[in-house]
Amino acid sequence: MRPIHGNTLSRRDDDASMTTRRRLLFLSPIIPAQRGNGLAMRTCFFLEAYARHFDVDLAVFPIIAAPEKVTDFVRARVTRLEVFSRPQADAHFSLIAAIIDQETRLSAFLQYERPSLASRAGHSAWQMLKEWVRTERYDLVHVERLYLAPVVERWASLPPTSRPRLAIDCDDDDATAYRRLAAIERSQNRAEAAAWAEAEASAFGIMARRMLGRFDMVFAASSTAAASLSVHGTAVAVVPNVAPAGDGPRRPIKRAGRKTILFVGTMGYPPNDDAARWFLTRVWPRFRRLFRMPVRLIIVGGDPSPRLIRLAQRPDVVVTGTVVETAPFYRIADLAVIPVRAGSGTRIKLLEAAAHGVPVVSTTVGAEGTTFRHGRELLLADSEERFARACADLLRDRSRALGLARQARARTALDYDAGCWSRRVGDLVAQVFVN
Repeated sequence: MRPIHGNTLSRRDDDASMTTRRRLLFLSPIIPAQRGNGLAMRTCFFLEAYARHFDVDLAVFPIIAAPEKVTDFVRARVTRLEVFSRPQADAHFSLIAAIIDQETRLSAFLQYERPSLASRAGHSAWQMLKEWVRTERYDLVHVERLYLAPVVERWASLPPTSRPRLAIDCDDDDATAYRRLAAIERSQNRAEAAAWAEAEASAFGIMARRMLGRFDMVFAASSTAAASLSVHGTAVAVVPNVAPAGDGPRRPIKRAGRKTILFVGTMGYPPNDDAARWFLTRVWPRFRRLFRMPVRLIIVGGDPSPRLIRLAQRPDVVVTGTVVETAPFYRIADLAVIPVRAGSGTRIKLLEAAAHGVPVVSTTVGAEGTTFRHGRELLLADSEERFARACADLLRDRSRALGLARQARARTALDYDAGCWSRRVGDLVAQVFVN
């Protein structure tokens, strides 16, 4: 192995038997983590699953935000790790972004035919990766998220016999997520934002058609997302998000005073920002009229938008921003809400609440792709009035709330066990080397 430079980490391998293990290059837009950000948690699951079967080199391209700290858990599962600087946007997209006129900029973006996130996954990212792996040979390359796929486009264009096997985890169907977001923007008479969301959806659709067929294995987090992605002519395997690691349920403290409602999510993700703002402006006032007891709403997650922060300027609402651990908030929560109206995939926030023993009220979209059922493991509500009433009902009826929470925790253990799905990933990838 060549000398290691920069902020690369290395793990010595003293077990001679490990020389027979295959090698895997894992490309991620975020540092894997056991807790916190949903994407980081899903990435961590795949990393751990692969580490059971491969010697893993992990390359992180922080496309969206500055990287968090690398944990010992991650270090123990990789042979080499490089956290690159944020790649530059390609020249074409930079020119588009510099256009002042909104209509002209949108027209140019439509001709670009790549999602805006993919603008940082092109030549600049490839050059950094190429230097880092110049003497390395891999049996499998895994890409986390579709917008990162252009990094391996040069490999993907080669015949299968001349390149490593390629796997990609799309997680969501991004085109569907952005179309839903566009519909929400239109309903709020935000025509420009709706047009941009539609353009992003179109770009993700084009990228899926061009790229997915070049991968030997494609993963998605739900059967709904898998069905949407499979229209591009490739088989998609469902690997859902799994229950987060923890030390058992953290049930709400029984107290006569103020109740706490919790919403957890990365607020920089547009569907989460929309969900928080919808809940604050449309649901919260109705709920407060129905529920007169002292109550507060805590919104936990990084990168809250200025609009959200302005809306939260009231004594019964707290916006935390980025936190190290979400567990302390679940310990004090009487109810978790998932008012998500856009996006796709499986909500880690739902599994997280269930694992901590906190009852949940969610929209249908928020529970989409899961085996959770209305009235059994959670309550579902899509209108402002019904969502507010469901929250009030569960806060008043502790017995019913805890019953739903117990059922949800049992469902999580049954259908979303990390060990079970880790073995499934190993089995699926093994088939790639047989075929």
